[in-house]
Amino acid sequence: MKRLALTAMRTGFQLGSAVAPRTTGRIALGLFRRPFDPMGPNPRKAQVIEAGRARFAAAESHRIRHGSGHVQAYRFLPDPALDRGQTIGLVHGWANQAYFMRAFIDGLTAAGFRVVALDLPAHGDSTGRETDPLDGARALQAVATALGPFDGLVGYSFGGSVTAFAVEGRRPLTAGLAVKRLAFVSAPDAIVDITRRFGALTGLGKAAQSAFEQVLTKRSGRSIDELNVSRIIAKLDLPILIVHARDDREIPFSDAEALARANAMTRFLPVDGLGHRRILYAPEVVAAVSDFMQGLENPRFPQ
Repeated sequence: MKRLALTAMRTGFQLGSAVAPRTTGRIALGLFRRPFDPMGPNPRKAQVIEAGRARFAAAESHRIRHGSGHVQAYRFLPDPALDRGQTIGLVHGWANQAYFMRAFIDGLTAAGFRVVALDLPAHGDSTGRETDPLDGARALQAVATALGPFDGLVGYSFGGSVTAFAVEGRRPLTAGLAVKRLAFVSAPDAIVDITRRFGALTGLGKAAQSAFEQVLTKRSGRSIDELNVSRIIAKLDLPILIVHARDDREIPFSDAEALARANAMTRFLPVDGLGHRRILYAPEVVAAVSDFMQGLENPRFPQ
């Protein structure tokens, strides 16, 4: 069924690209901004959501105004005897929600951190039907204003782009989000690479692809060629951790290498066999992020 739906979509976009590329480009942008999981529903995802719902029942629940709607956020507190008085923000990936960051919540609260996790716009219990990294960055900043400040941020996949743009704070944002440490897990580098992969997946022709990217540029107020996480990282003066699996089939490992090269303060932790999704639940990854946020030396970090 998923294969048939993708084939039908590709056929429609290929036809539209030939007869009405501008209209097809605008339609493509709407699809691009609407969260969907190309893997579709699956039992594993349902299990994660169910387990997350049970874990998150113990959290503080906050609805924070964002645009004409709200962003759902959750705050977890550590054992008072361990409380460091520091807060770490967690930013989930595309077509996920805060529940998917549960392993990091457990690891960081055990280390004495307060943890805030949000559902990005158009995800989970937040409002909206469409979003993009800059919209997500504005939402993250709203959560930081209400529940921060954040001492550190952990961004996974799409959430890595959101995190970078929130910290950078350039147009259309009005200011950057101040943090002391950043961790990127399975994060992409260049947005233009994502738009090109999206075009290839959906069958956009050259003219429709150009129209799609032009509309995206107009909407964001910036050329998509500027929207590179590595460019942002290069200008930061703070410790940064990059974690990425060599066998990631969704975000190429070369993206992580580009991020790691961008700043001398970056620590790079390549891992094997964890793909794009299993990495979220790997104890060694959770431990590495927790150690990094504590400022500890982890034996797996290259010196």
